[in-house]
Amino acid sequence: MKIQRHLFLLLAVLTAFQADTVAQNRNRWSYDETPEPSWSVGVAPFSLLLPSGKFNVRGEWAYAPNKSLSLLVGIPRSTRMPNLLENTFDLSKEGKTVKNRYTSFGAILENRFYPGANAMRGFYLAPYVRYNHFSLARTTEIDETEYATTFKGAINGVGIGGGLGFQVRLSDHISLDATIAGVDVKWLRGTLTYSSNDPNSDVEQLRQEVQEAVKDIPIIGDRLSAAIDGDRIRVHTPGVVLPAYRFNLSVNYVF
Repeated sequence: MKIQRHLFLLLAVLTAFQADTVAQNRNRWSYDETPEPSWSVGVAPFSLLLPSGKFNVRGEWAYAPNKSLSLLVGIPRSTRMPNLLENTFDLSKEGKTVKNRYTSFGAILENRFYPGANAMRGFYLAPYVRYNHFSLARTTEIDETEYATTFKGAINGVGIGGGLGFQVRLSDHISLDATIAGVDVKWLRGTLTYSSNDPNSDVEQLRQEVQEAVKDIPIIGDRLSAAIDGDRIRVHTPGVVLPAYRFNLSVNYVF
């Protein structure tokens, strides 16, 4: 009888231990016998087709069954300055552009929540923070002269917002991730610099030309003041808060 009682007790302990282990595994892997991948890395192909000045790469880490951290980084690549910016900062329509460069760096960190309790699958809600840096450079040769006017600009911004998206698994190790809508507010500030290599140029006249050009910049133009800084003209943009919208599509390798 004692042996039977001991065997019964041992069987009860083993049964309880097995039930607890199964429950933990179900909570961790969302009732799937195979553990879900916890990492993914990917690229956003459309960023190569758009004049965005960057190439987007993305990584995601599922730190809980229904939560993950996602980091999107925009690696700078040189492109032409978008026409809107080019026309905004141009002093004169006359002359030949010999240099036109635009680059952009960005980083977006999201904390994603998957209502389906299966991280890196299905719909997600994602509060996020973002950082942006834009660099502009344009050199225009003055008609019928050997001299040129150069414009350089650097703009920085930080923001906070929220996004809605979904992620679908195309195969065991490939997924498609889409941020359908991301809305945020950004604080932007920057510096614009104009200079001329003409030794006989009138710095005050150049300042007036710059002041005339920047006053037409939307939203902040009436708050900009061009000031002489040695042999160049410098404009500091005030801090401004602007709304922004973002969409992103990436193809990822999950593991």
